[in-house]
Amino acid sequence: MTAIGLDVIVCDDHRMMREALSAFLGLQRDIANVRVAADGDEAIRLARRGGDVLVLDLVLGAGPTALDVLEAVNNQRLDIPVLALTASRDLADVAPALSMGALGFCQKSARPETLYRAVLQVAARQAVIPTGAVAPLLARLRQEQRAAREAGAVLSRLTAREREVLRYLSDGLNRSEIARRMHLSSNTVRTHLRNLMEKLDVNTQLAAAARGRQLFAGIQRVPIQSPAAPALREFGDPRARQLANE
Repeated sequence: MTAIGLDVIVCDDHRMMREALSAFLGLQRDIANVRVAADGDEAIRLARRGGDVLVLDLVLGAGPTALDVLEAVNNQRLDIPVLALTASRDLADVAPALSMGALGFCQKSARPETLYRAVLQVAARQAVIPTGAVAPLLARLRQEQRAAREAGAVLSRLTAREREVLRYLSDGLNRSEIARRMHLSSNTVRTHLRNLMEKLDVNTQLAAAARGRQLFAGIQRVPIQSPAAPALREFGDPRARQLANE
């Protein structure tokens, strides 16, 4: 935070939206500076320079997705809280962002004052969750974490070679193509396939490929401990402020 106000980053791939958000937030008393990013790469670059809040559209066009941005913020230990912006009312579209570290979310259809209050709350490291979404979101976060643990446990029963074969199989490669990629004989790949199919309890390579896609998707981004989770668990605690997106 600067001496006179917040430094806010707005990332939205729609020019009119990001310019409108930038113009509105730039007029607010507690906001000193607004920087804009047209895509995920630019958002990550700006976040590396610091900031008080990253307002991140959940649906970006080409390049890194919003989850890629959140993953970069986590992995690079960038000390900037994230407020997700969404046009969707489906909680399934919001939960992954919360599990990856977003501190809250706001509907794009919300009134400007609501968005402004959300930015202030996230800057203060307070969760921004609509009251009606608390219970289903907490259940969803727990489900994602459980699925990630279960997928990791299943994959851990495979050898490194078997996991590599399964990855290629999940990507649609046949046995001959896998053999070429791994510099192995076709018979060796057949043996790996037979072993991993037994461990996955499937009878066909097609079923193994489908199971592999499911498992790898489950561990692709193992959910971190969401900073919004305490507010979700402690709903009703006055310290965990909630904001209903109007």
